[in-house]
Amino acid sequence: MSAIFLSGCATFEGSYPTKMNPVKYDLRDNQPKAAETKLEASSSDKEGNLYALEQGRLQQLNNQPQLSLKAYAKVIQAIQADKMKAKIQVSKMFENTGAILTNDREMPFDIPDYAMTFLYAYQSLNYLSEHDLSNALVSIRQLSDAQYWIRQQQDIANQGQQKLDQDYGNQGIQEDNLGLDKSKEIQSMYAQAKNVSNSYENGFSYYLASILYMAYGSYNDAMVSIKDASRLLPDNTYVTQTYKEIERGFNGKNALPSGEGRLVVLYEPGFVEPRKAFQLPLFLGKLGFQMVSIPYYTNDNFKLHPFFITVKNDLSKDTVITQQQGQLLANTSQMAIKSLTEAYPAIVTREVLRLVVKSVMAYTAQKQGGDWGLLGASIYNILTSKADQRSWLLLPSNVQLFESPLPVGNYQVKINSLSHNLKINNQKTTLLWIVQQGGFKKVFYFQL
Repeated sequence: MSAIFLSGCATFEGSYPTKMNPVKYDLRDNQPKAAETKLEASSSDKEGNLYALEQGRLQQLNNQPQLSLKAYAKVIQAIQADKMKAKIQVSKMFENTGAILTNDREMPFDIPDYAMTFLYAYQSLNYLSEHDLSNALVSIRQLSDAQYWIRQQQDIANQGQQKLDQDYGNQGIQEDNLGLDKSKEIQSMYAQAKNVSNSYENGFSYYLASILYMAYGSYNDAMVSIKDASRLLPDNTYVTQTYKEIERGFNGKNALPSGEGRLVVLYEPGFVEPRKAFQLPLFLGKLGFQMVSIPYYTNDNFKLHPFFITVKNDLSKDTVITQQQGQLLANTSQMAIKSLTEAYPAIVTREVLRLVVKSVMAYTAQKQGGDWGLLGASIYNILTSKADQRSWLLLPSNVQLFESPLPVGNYQVKINSLSHNLKINNQKTTLLWIVQQGGFKKVFYFQL
């Protein structure tokens, strides 16, 4: 009994979203330093890469680009190492007895595909803060890693399902009979996932890549990236406008006329939705109905609230040059939903394996220990049935875009309640990257 309680005690820990709430509250209260301190206090070994992502984001927002570069680089190195181990991941997933007997929370954190697309883009912006356009482009080129990763994860899920069918078919366990189609939570998520083509392509990352390549004079690469952004966001008029500008440069003309530059605003509000958990009944053939804890998203807060921008000439602040609102580049929460639904086959496979193993344990415990043995096994099942709610929670809820050509000169820009003075240079891009989360407002200013 002592061994059972000790092995299950870790599951009494609060969920990851609960642990991260104090960090998010401090950031909303415009106390990023206090947020860093609370993040450090809440970290654990199993969340190594996730901690580095959260840490890198906080350091980036707290004017520490060099520290953020190191934190993100640690995660990127881990991704590259995982690629080398892809062929043995499946066997490890099933041979890890400790993880099978407990829950996914006890496994090392795997970085979702949608999070990777933000990772490389944010690392690129870190290099821009260090005035290093060359390495910013190196980082942005690594976006293909995210596409590789999703294919790898899909292979793992497929192989996991094949192993389930092979090893436990004699128990009458079949995917079509599990009962997933009767879950309102899962069906709601699948309906939302239909709004996203995939979770490993990010309009924000593609657009950022296009303007960085343009600044570097690489119009071939810029054209490829803006085409990808346009394919994902055919109704975004700012993306279409940038497409036309890059197309002129690609065809050997001036992308921007002499005497004009361009203002680009990337705006990030709020936080991505956290994962929640619910109890899902699964029909496991001879084992009957069994309850498992599954992560999901409730889709409570996905409505877009566009930012409003007013541009005035700095010399004549009463004259409004343009007044527009932002348009969506990336819906992080919907990308997270898509990613989780794609991971469900592997998640459910692991849960079924655990239930089968635990059922054998319960039978053995009752046979050897009578009612006390059965009670201990039942308590163990309750203690270890916990959904993995870990995800990168300091990501924004979405990313929005504004883009406009402007005559060379000085301007005052008001974005919601935030004012900023800037300069438009001849045939150059002035980039404002704005992060606003409650009382925290941060403006990054780049000349490309």
